[in-house]
Amino acid sequence: MTKRKVPLKSIRAQAFMESNPEAKAADVARRFGMTTQSIYGLRNKMKKEAAPWMPPKMVHMPDTDEVDETLDARAVDYGKFIEGAEIMQMLKRVVRNALDNRDKTLAHDQAEAMDMIIHKMGRIVNGNPDVVDHWLDIAGYAQLVADRLEGRIR
Repeated sequence: MTKRKVPLKSIRAQAFMESNPEAKAADVARRFGMTTQSIYGLRNKMKKEAAPWMPPKMVHMPDTDEVDETLDARAVDYGKFIEGAEIMQMLKRVVRNALDNRDKTLAHDQAEAMDMIIHKMGRIVNGNPDVVDHWLDIAGYAQLVADRLEGRIR
């Protein structure tokens, strides 16, 4: 496996953010000729590398900058929300119509698992298909239903 080269501007932007942790993402992006989304992604990477062992905060009310940062970073892996929502709703309509046409009703866990699997499929189609968590989540939701059908409820 070859390692991807990190562009010099990313290294410089990271060094700048380490010495200026309060700098706004938009300002850093402008300064180094990068997108705001890439700065958010770089910040998230820096946070993970700084303390990967730290548990998430249990109670925390995010400020507007944190919400924007999170949404922009997610868009890198998931694509634009409005476009993903369109894909997911189209897929759900297809499944709902097929079930109705066959006069089938799913149990609550089956219906929810199906919705979540469709949600993950939408993220794969709309965003980055190489995000392992999308695929693992699909397998996990299917496994929960299979387990319940075999008498193991969790």
